[in-house]
Amino acid sequence: MTQDPSPHEALASIQATRTGMAAAAAYPVGYDLIYGAVCALLVAAPGLPEPWSRVAMPIAMLILAGLILWWRKKFGWWVSGVSPRRARWVAIGLGAVLFGLMFLTVPARTDGPSWMYLVSGALGFVAAIVGNRLWMHVWRRDLAEGPQ
Repeated sequence: MTQDPSPHEALASIQATRTGMAAAAAYPVGYDLIYGAVCALLVAAPGLPEPWSRVAMPIAMLILAGLILWWRKKFGWWVSGVSPRRARWVAIGLGAVLFGLMFLTVPARTDGPSWMYLVSGALGFVAAIVGNRLWMHVWRRDLAEGPQ
């Protein structure tokens, strides 16, 4: 028979695991750069000239899936951007910014400057990197504080 841990031991073990996960999530800056590039491509894709606008979106989605697989292989886990409580709002805010930039490129494709997709893609690149770092900071804090 195995000895079940006391409630205090179990809670201490859970907290140690949470702290270990937050510390283990120190990822390379290259991840941010690739994630930023993928988000820039997602934002700029609707404004690209044909046939590139139809090709760019699936390519970006495949690279994003590859990033998730890489993360799982390297760290052994993956956290959805919207599952932690406070970090969820960072992800929603980043999504709103990226969608706003995407819709900036759509009308520019026919009525505006043809280079607008470059501007929105560059802004999406920066927003994705800042948003990713902010999300990770908030998630680590949530993880360290434990369940609310």
